[in-house]
Amino acid sequence: MAEALNLNTQTELESEITDESVLRYIDALKKSALKHYDLSLDRKTRNEQTVVHRGMAKKQASLLCHYPEQRVTALNLLARIALDEGFYSLAQYYLKDALKLDADDAGCWYSLGHTYLALKDASNALDCFTRSIDISPSETRSMVAIAYTLAQMGRVVDAFQMYRQLIKIHPNDRPVQEKLFEVVSNIRADYYQPDLEKEVTDWLDIGEVNHQALAPLAMSLLKHKYRIDDDDAVIDIQDLANDPLLLKALGKMYFTDNSIEQFTRQLRKQVLMNCVAVEYRDKPLLNLAGQLAVHAEHNEHIYLYDDDEKSIVDALRKLISESVARTPKLARDIAHLITLYSMYEPIAPLLKTCTTHSLSELLMPDYARDVFHYAVVEYRNEMKIARHIRELGEIHNPTSIKVKQQYEENPYPRWLHLNYNTPTNYGRALENELQGFRAPEFFNMGTIKVLIAGAGTGKHALHVARYFRNVEVLAIDLSKQALAYAQRQATRYGIRNIRFLCADILQLQALDEKFHVIECSGVLHHMKSPEDGLKTLKTLLKPQGLIKLGLYSYQARTVVRQIRRMIAEFDLPCNLSGIRTVRQSILEGKMPYDFSGILSSPDFYSSSGCRDLLFHVQESQYEPKELQQWMATEDLNFLGFILSSATRAGYRNLYPEDTRMTNLDNWQIYEQQHPAAFATMFQFYVQTKEADKTGLNP
Repeated sequence: MAEALNLNTQTELESEITDESVLRYIDALKKSALKHYDLSLDRKTRNEQTVVHRGMAKKQASLLCHYPEQRVTALNLLARIALDEGFYSLAQYYLKDALKLDADDAGCWYSLGHTYLALKDASNALDCFTRSIDISPSETRSMVAIAYTLAQMGRVVDAFQMYRQLIKIHPNDRPVQEKLFEVVSNIRADYYQPDLEKEVTDWLDIGEVNHQALAPLAMSLLKHKYRIDDDDAVIDIQDLANDPLLLKALGKMYFTDNSIEQFTRQLRKQVLMNCVAVEYRDKPLLNLAGQLAVHAEHNEHIYLYDDDEKSIVDALRKLISESVARTPKLARDIAHLITLYSMYEPIAPLLKTCTTHSLSELLMPDYARDVFHYAVVEYRNEMKIARHIRELGEIHNPTSIKVKQQYEENPYPRWLHLNYNTPTNYGRALENELQGFRAPEFFNMGTIKVLIAGAGTGKHALHVARYFRNVEVLAIDLSKQALAYAQRQATRYGIRNIRFLCADILQLQALDEKFHVIECSGVLHHMKSPEDGLKTLKTLLKPQGLIKLGLYSYQARTVVRQIRRMIAEFDLPCNLSGIRTVRQSILEGKMPYDFSGILSSPDFYSSSGCRDLLFHVQESQYEPKELQQWMATEDLNFLGFILSSATRAGYRNLYPEDTRMTNLDNWQIYEQQHPAAFATMFQFYVQTKEADKTGLNP
């Protein structure tokens, strides 16, 4: 495997060494070691070859240690390999030895910082990265590492400011973009800043990132710019029609703020009335209408509207239906009607009789092209894909049938963008998340088979397939329509190491497959018997395999339970009309209780999200003590929660003796004191107790 040296054995290599060739030999040895190390990190390298390349790099770096002028480089490389393999103390040993030889080696300080990060010691990591920058001010990777470490320490504003500067210097650097978008979701503007507005507008043009992460910052800038919370503010609709940030934000995300939603609803009404009044001749207004229509597609037309708007929307529906009935009528001839109607209601059902040619988005005017693509072209593509999704068998369980119907009508979640991430090893990622956990060796050998049980529209399944090296993913779900969305997105992102299967978890024993990892997040609590679902999943595990579970917290969903009781009491329908009505009552504070807490949930601001949040046909909730009992019954080891940095720090301060953070009695008390700690849900890993016999996880 030593391509750079092109020699079979070290003995052969040493026999060729002469006094004149020593320097050439050392240089070749160094290049070969670095090449093998780089190949071990390449996302295209298979796991078994990764082990070979890493072994060669380690062997050659060990040989380099015998040459004083290369010893620091060699020790740094050995440390990086130890870090990749999860031997953090060994990595520190190598690096401290290297820094005794050369205290001004920026690369060693950089590597040492990463060992401290792996050990969750952000303070020492920051010191190391800072030292690296002091030695080599142009070392961009250390600047990125400092920003990342600041975010890990909870200093998100400082981290954001660093990423903000880094992306100006390196606008096309994928890791910088990735980390900026991770941090920016926690940032809001305290006042209107034109320079920041320009930057956010530019960031909305970056591809392969989650533009939704920019929503809080974009919304705060728009609120300050137009004084949206000021009842006396005067806003010119033409200014809005020519606002680059507003137009791009409408087309790239959906808003998750009450006052911005009310502002957008009022804007939509003005655009509708003005477009009709000027007989659709105002091009900037039509452009704005087009972006409002795209926005409506993103939030699945969740906004309520008044009787004045309803009369016009009904008239538009009639005009569109009559035009479609006349042939041959191209959709472009009624593009203005389609665009305005799409601001309020889904357009695809009205165009179902149109031919494929007449629905070509290329024939549409510019202002209607985006909404036509999202609302019609992609809709038809998904319908076609759904017909070809493979099924494991007919679903018989009554609760499963009801849940399937819900997600066929409202595939969830309707995500827009897949994050960019640097590929990594699943085992190392696990060790980073779980205190004191040592990943099984199979993560370093061969293909890792992952089952996503309850994949929905596939965002997480595609993330796993793309982010983790050497994985093959099987994504199953009850809903063919949800899987069709996932399949379309897989094609869009060129992700091929994933398969889709329509199936009930209760049917999975019919699968002739075993998996190293099973992820089942946000699924079991929607089954009539979650216990039966977990029992089935256990049968599909390979030896030492792991299951990741996501379950609702009883404590965190107090408000949800209250709203669900009211919905049941008044027998409100779980259709779009019912969802709009309930939401508007909550937004206007017309409920008998204070339900404002629900406004912080992003799911509240889209139709599929709100239905999943408040109208679900089946839901169970848990407390940590119940999880403990359940895991004991199923003979499973609880390996730990996936935690935010704030929750991790808070728990560690209260229970320093629980070094692995797995005492569920402690977590029962902690959550009662911090009821929002698991606001989304409990996310945790378990492993069968048979794995104890391996000695991997003491």
